[in-house]
Amino acid sequence: MLNWIKVTLILCLFGLLREIRPSEPFVSDFLVEWRNITNEQLQREIYPVGTYSYLAQLVLVFLITDFLRFKPVIILSGLSGITVYCILLWTSSIKWLQASQFFYGMYMATEVAYYTYIYAKVDPKKYPLVTSCTRIASLTGRFLSGVSSQLLIHFKFMDYRELNYITLTAQILATFWALWLPPVKYGIYFHRRISTINIPVDKSSYKNSEKRTFTSNLIEASSLILKHSKAAYSRPKVIAWSALYAVALALFVQAQTYIQILWRYIQKEQSNPVLYNGAAEAATTLLGAGAAYIASYDRQSFSPALSSAIQGIALFLTTYISNVFVSYAGYVVMGVMFHYIITLASAKIASQLIDDSCFGLIFGINTLLGVALQSLLTYILLQNLEFHITTHYYIVSGLFITLATCWLVGWILHIAHNKKQNVNSN
Repeated sequence: MLNWIKVTLILCLFGLLREIRPSEPFVSDFLVEWRNITNEQLQREIYPVGTYSYLAQLVLVFLITDFLRFKPVIILSGLSGITVYCILLWTSSIKWLQASQFFYGMYMATEVAYYTYIYAKVDPKKYPLVTSCTRIASLTGRFLSGVSSQLLIHFKFMDYRELNYITLTAQILATFWALWLPPVKYGIYFHRRISTINIPVDKSSYKNSEKRTFTSNLIEASSLILKHSKAAYSRPKVIAWSALYAVALALFVQAQTYIQILWRYIQKEQSNPVLYNGAAEAATTLLGAGAAYIASYDRQSFSPALSSAIQGIALFLTTYISNVFVSYAGYVVMGVMFHYIITLASAKIASQLIDDSCFGLIFGINTLLGVALQSLLTYILLQNLEFHITTHYYIVSGLFITLATCWLVGWILHIAHNKKQNVNSN
């Protein structure tokens, strides 16, 4: 078997196991019922810690992943996942739950190593294929999590707490499997195979990347990162699609993070609430994968405006109509449109990049910007202004409509500019 195929299969199995988290669709119900946490505490004291932790650690992880050559960070991802679910299973205080959110932020931040490891390990010609494989593995894990959690809860084979045991087991297996990943000898920016810039140091340090000093590695990596960033973001199309990527990510994650609290609020007066959280997550993942596939062949620059408008309307109806099934449907629609937009934006950005090696860098920066914006929304809407959960979702739905309007106006101006240039050229 070819080496790149072996590497891809090992990495994909790690991604599959890592995403098997059947406890996540019901985590809010678990915390409220088993840990005596109120919805308000979840909204203002628990979940925001994960958001801020994700942002702070993403900056650090983004910088050290390439320097550590990926594999240690992937293993750290598994270990942080184990820590999260051990805390959830065997502690109960708010302080410990906040600690679990800190490690969950680490868990999410270290995900970048999973998605960028392959770019340092395989030939650039294989990038599109292996990228698809890693994404499919993650989506498969999420789909299996949604289906299994729904079936186990619906037929009462397990309760909310017992679902965490499955999740913990999957994280342990994923961490063990990560140990079998082949080490990365050369990084994308640090420990490069061939030096790309002239640095006034001893020439003997360039015999191979292992013998270079830390200073020379740092100078060369920083220079190359700045070079790639400048080359990418000097293109107007990269800036426009990156802005869309970051804002769409921020709004979706903001809506996704607190959606279980909204579902609980909608059903607060029901003695036997209907819980199809797992089914909603499974449907979102499955249909989202289909939307992502369609987006990979779509070349319409207008469609993000329509998709964002649909997200805004769906989220508004999710909040306005006090019916949990409408809310589930609205969440699925919003998630499907997110997968469509984010894949389309990714394809558009990738088509504008001259150097394939900066692919991971640009998407890492865009993700960082999206998480930063989501953290700002969390601070303003939930911790500063302390809006009610329904008011929070009305505002987020309005922000989706604003995004759609801005993209539509930009698209119209772009078309008008092109027509004017064509007239002048004739």
